[in-house]
Amino acid sequence: MKKDEIRALLMEDIKNFRLKAKFYESIRLSEAADYAKDLASNIELALTTMPSDSDSEIY
Repeated sequence: MKKDEIRALLMEDIKNFRLKAKFYESIRLSEAADYAKDLASNIELALTTMPSDSDSEIY
């Protein structure tokens, strides 16, 4: 699997966790909503340091 493919999967995960957070908020599960939001934010933060396929290798 290429880096850009992994990045696309993680972006989809972020989107899904944010949707779950909204759902959890709608049924008054605030702890679950907070967890889903935090998880989405942490994955998003990790993506900022993840290289893409177009980045050159560091030796």
